[in-house]
Amino acid sequence: MPTRPRALLACSLLLVLAASGCGRIADWVIGRNLRRVDRSVLKSPDLTVVLCGTGSPIPDRTRAGACTAVVAGGELFLVDVGPGAWETVDLANLPTEALSAILLTHFHSDHIGDLGEAVTQSWIAGRSRPLDVYGPVGVVQVVTGFRMAYAADVGYRVTHHGEQYMPHVAGIPVAHEVALGNDPAASAVVFERNGLTVTMFRVDHRPVEPAVGYRFDYHGRSVVVSGDTKRSESLIQHAKGADVLVHEALQPAMMTRVAAVARKLGRDRLAKMALDTIGYHTSPADAAAVARDAGVHRLVLTHMVPPPNNVLARRLFTQGMGGIFSGEVTLGEDGMRIALPPRS
Repeated sequence: MPTRPRALLACSLLLVLAASGCGRIADWVIGRNLRRVDRSVLKSPDLTVVLCGTGSPIPDRTRAGACTAVVAGGELFLVDVGPGAWETVDLANLPTEALSAILLTHFHSDHIGDLGEAVTQSWIAGRSRPLDVYGPVGVVQVVTGFRMAYAADVGYRVTHHGEQYMPHVAGIPVAHEVALGNDPAASAVVFERNGLTVTMFRVDHRPVEPAVGYRFDYHGRSVVVSGDTKRSESLIQHAKGADVLVHEALQPAMMTRVAAVARKLGRDRLAKMALDTIGYHTSPADAAAVARDAGVHRLVLTHMVPPPNNVLARRLFTQGMGGIFSGEVTLGEDGMRIALPPRS
């Protein structure tokens, strides 16, 4: 998948070719981009996961905000849509006109920042039905706010392109609020169609409440997305036997070091914020223990803080994980794709 700088370079090259009169070459480049959408994934018997945002609030050129795409049974879901995530979804060649629903884990800004773009751009791509947005209690308020913020934009587009191409009803997200109650291990099936079952369950991201994760089951395969959480017994219970666990991770030692350096630079506010984050996230070692205790086959780390973007950072980030989990461990990257064939 092209990175953002490479995509910008390609656009610049296209403009140069067009301006220089190389029309055929420019048409070829444009045509290649227009044919990039991979609709075959909707017909695949696989349960497919695409990491569309493995970053965090720490700025990173190569990672968008939290977002995981799951495709199965002809359905396309996005779990969270953090800032910049929609661009990565688009670059992953996903058939965005087929977006079935967005599943929010909680309402921190780094998980909902691109909700408006996900609604608008999937509508522009050809989605003709209202977009369902599932989440815990509070999702109605969030979706209502985005509807209000984008109301003028929706009106402009319908007027400009016409109801036939931009049906007004499809430009409006519809919230589905799921109340799980006070039981820390509570869960509920939020979607069931075409052999796919999606289950929401509580996790522990206190003081952020409610916070949830999601499990996808399809043709004998299963994927669990943790959302933001510290080590959660509910997550372990609902991830039992999963093929893939996509789990957030924060490296406490590295964040403690970030805080120490920030203080030396006189940035006490940043230092406090960095230390505050440690208490309600999961360390890589604890994520490995969760994967072990749940008996999952593969652990994929995402929403990594700070982002491990070089050999040294990756080594520091995974410190303490050795010997805990015997399955496969992957440090996620934007655009990474995992396909799970059906199990008879």
